Amino acid sequence: MEGGTVSKEDEATLSEIIRGVDKKVDYSLHAASDARSPSLTLHLARQAWEGTMTLAIEDLRTAKTDLVTRNKIRQRIKRLRDHMWDSGFVKDVLGTKAANMLKESGQKEEQRPKRQFMRRSTKR
Repeated sequence: MEGGTVSKEDEATLSEIIRGVDKKVDYSLHAASDARSPSLTLHLARQAWEGTMTLAIEDLRTAKTDLVTRNKIRQRIKRLRDHMWDSGFVKDVLGTKAANMLKESGQKEEQRPKRQFMRRSTKR
């Protein structure tokens, strides 16, 4: 492995991690242009969803033997995949009328005074 290139072993490790997260996601690796540390750009795609993240080559090397680093990479990939899915959905599933009704009912509950069960008496 020299500079920004990835060896077959590193690519196999990354493939295992990605397939552990989601078997149907497509991925591609590209060399990132970072002069400080060699890194990769990982591009994930599934149907109409796409996401990109940067991954240090040194982290990928240590992920072969270090389970903590491997889990960190796995968690970052899972977060990216979840973010891809969340960004494609419409936030308001019920519609604006139902959402406004729910919001108003929540505000009414907040305005009610809360009971205090463990209140001491003022008489002594």
